[in-house]
Amino acid sequence: MSDKATQFRSDMSDIIRHIYKLPVIFMTKVLKNNKTISENYALLGKLINEHLDLFPDKKKTLEICHTGKFLMFFDNLTILEVTEKPDFILFDGNNQIGLEHQIIVESKSKEREGFFENIFSLAEIELKEDRELPNFLASCYIEPYANFKLNEKEYLIETVKKVVKEYVLNNNFIENPLIESLFIQPHTQKNIHANMGAWWQKNITLEAIENAIKKKNAKISTYKEKGINTQWLLLVIGSSGDSSFEMDKNLKLEMETEFDKVFVLEDLRNVLYELK
Repeated sequence: MSDKATQFRSDMSDIIRHIYKLPVIFMTKVLKNNKTISENYALLGKLINEHLDLFPDKKKTLEICHTGKFLMFFDNLTILEVTEKPDFILFDGNNQIGLEHQIIVESKSKEREGFFENIFSLAEIELKEDRELPNFLASCYIEPYANFKLNEKEYLIETVKKVVKEYVLNNNFIENPLIESLFIQPHTQKNIHANMGAWWQKNITLEAIENAIKKKNAKISTYKEKGINTQWLLLVIGSSGDSSFEMDKNLKLEMETEFDKVFVLEDLRNVLYELK
């Protein structure tokens, strides 16, 4: 079939979808990264190191790392500028591309993870000031069904401090309602790691994907005010924890979006999907 005939069929399909208000269906495509581990490691540093030095805050650091992993799937894309609205301006050697970044998590599980991470972080800060304690790394496994209220925060911080200190100094585990078990090893600092234990990641749903796109769609006119007409959206899933999702490889995006391309990066597995 000639290029003109192919284009004609595509145009007619668009007209029919518009008349009957049919959804646009985009098939999920898996992008390949054929580089070796050492090549990827070197490339990631080249892509992000100079930007990490300029943005030490945790949120932007995570965005930069995700974007660097995303760019490793391409041969000619670099970060031209780290901005806001959109989050990044990319450059392919000829054109600038706006890239917006969004992490998708299951909010209820994320709230629980954040609550416990905050408890252990605050306990760690106080234990760092305890001169009785040598340096250590404490891996604390949280009771799988532990559930506490916000007004119990101080009690939980004191519990963590008491349990960890007793175990570090005397190798004695104090029974408590928060920490199921813990493991201590030598370290260069005093650090506590909260381990949520095993989790079962759920497949991402079409609704979760579409809600994330809709949220960013509302802002795309603001992104284009910078004069960058090509706009991409990077959705990130698949980090550690019960709040994370796995990709459903059979997912088909069935919605209109002004983003020129929509990608999903499965973080820990380092797999990139192109939805549009």
